[in-house]
Amino acid sequence: MLPSFRGCEEQGHGARRLPTSRGIRFIDAVSTVAEIESALEKLPVDKQREVAAWLEAKLWPETPAMLAAIDEAERSLAEEGGVPIEDVRRNLSQWITK
Repeated sequence: MLPSFRGCEEQGHGARRLPTSRGIRFIDAVSTVAEIESALEKLPVDKQREVAAWLEAKLWPETPAMLAAIDEAERSLAEEGGVPIEDVRRNLSQWITK
């Protein structure tokens, strides 16, 4: 169930009455993965991407160690070069199974 927010009134079964600039809007709380997935599928793709970006940032926040590793990878790529894309395509299945 959603936490209680000032201005919202419980409507039973998890629904809340939320005051907006256009009047009152009713929202339902979602608490299971299936309900969340169903609600997400109803959103436009751009809003789904916003949720995905928020969830990614929440689950995998940037840390100093991660940023240092990215900096090191950039330095290494600049100094040593990368792997040609043809080699990546040819060897990827072997690399990911090691």
